[in-house]
Amino acid sequence: MELKDIQIQVEKMTNLVDGIKKDAEKKSADLTAAMEQKLADFKANMEGKSAEDVANLSKELQRQYDEFVTKSAAAEPVKAKTLGEAMTEKMAEFKFGPEGQESDITNTLRSKSGVVRIEMPEVKAMGLNNLTGDPVASYGPRQAILPSQKVNFRDLIPTLNTETGLYVFYREGAAPNNIAKQSNGSVKAENTYSFSEVKVVQDYIAGTVTFTKQMATSLPWLTGTLPRLLMRDYFKKENALFNAAAVAAATVDTSAESDKVKKIIDFIAATQDNDYTASFIVVTNADLAELVKSTYTNGYYSGAGMVQVGAGLTIMGVPVIAASWATAGKALIVDNDFIERVQVKGLAIELSYENSDNFVRNQVTARIECQTELNIMLSPSLVLGTL
Repeated sequence: MELKDIQIQVEKMTNLVDGIKKDAEKKSADLTAAMEQKLADFKANMEGKSAEDVANLSKELQRQYDEFVTKSAAAEPVKAKTLGEAMTEKMAEFKFGPEGQESDITNTLRSKSGVVRIEMPEVKAMGLNNLTGDPVASYGPRQAILPSQKVNFRDLIPTLNTETGLYVFYREGAAPNNIAKQSNGSVKAENTYSFSEVKVVQDYIAGTVTFTKQMATSLPWLTGTLPRLLMRDYFKKENALFNAAAVAAATVDTSAESDKVKKIIDFIAATQDNDYTASFIVVTNADLAELVKSTYTNGYYSGAGMVQVGAGLTIMGVPVIAASWATAGKALIVDNDFIERVQVKGLAIELSYENSDNFVRNQVTARIECQTELNIMLSPSLVLGTL
C-alpha cells in the first residue's frame, strides 16, 4: 500500500476517533449537569432532610453514573443484513467527488494493489431457515412393492389352449385284464374297455382396480407398476386354487419312517408301484429346509439313498420344489402326464373407462383375468404324503 493510501485510511480513523470523543464528551457533560442540578436542589432544601433522604440521593446519583458507564461500554449487537443493505452502507463510506474527478475508490484502484476490499461480517450465510417450503426432492426410480411368490403352479405343469370354455376328454374306467396264456384250440379271453366323458368348465379368475386419472398423472410410475401388482395377486389366487384342487384329489399316503427324506423315498416308491411317474415333489420352504438339514444329520452324500443336494434337492431323481403356497407338513407328488392347465386365452390386463360412471368421474378401471382351469385327468397320479 502506498503512503497516500495509508494517509487516507489514517485520516478516516482519526475522524472516527474525534467523533467518538465529541459524542462521549457531550453525553458526559449532560450527565454531569443533571447530577450537579440534583445535588444543588438537595443542598438548597437540606433543612428537614433525614438520613434516609441522603441515602436515597446517593443511590440515585450512583445509579445514573452506573447507567452511563454501562451504556458506554456495551457494544451494540451486530445486526444481520442482506447483501444489498451491507453494500449500500459500505459504499457510503467512500468519498465520491464530482464526475470526472478522483475519489477514494479511484485512488485505491490506481495504487499498486489495485484492489478495493470491502468487509461485511454482518452479512450472514443462508441456511434452511431462509427457505419457505420444501427443498428440492430426488425421487427413486424403484418402488418398494410387496414380493411375489417365487414359484407358480402353472409353471410346473403343461398348458393346453382350447377354443371354447368347455373342455372334454375321455377317461378310461377300471376293467379286469383277461389276457392270459391260452391252450391250443381254446377260446381266447376277451378284454372289455369302457370310457366316460369328462367335462371341464373353464371359469374366469379375475379382479379389478379403479384409479383416477389425476393419480396416474401425479404418480408417473403407476401405469408401469400397477400391472405388476395385479399379476402378483392374480398368481397368488391361482396358486391357492390349483393347490387346493390338487390336494383334494390326491391319494393320501403315509410312511412308518421317522426321517423325512426316507418318507419321501417311500412315497415315490408307492407312486412308481402304481405305474405312475413322479415328475416333481412340492413342499413348503420350511419342509425343504428340514429335508436338507436331514441330509447333514444322516451323512448323506451324492448317490447315498439316491439323495443329491446341489442347486436343489433331488431324491431318487425327482426334484423337490419349495413353494410358499404348498401345504405345510405335506409332500405333493405329481405325475405331469395326467395333469394339465387348460385355458381359452392367456392372462390379460385391460384398461377401460366403461365401468359404471367412470367416464364422468375421470376414473380408469384395470382388469386382470384368465379363463382357465386345472384338469386332473387321473386322481391316482397325485399322491399327498404326510411328512
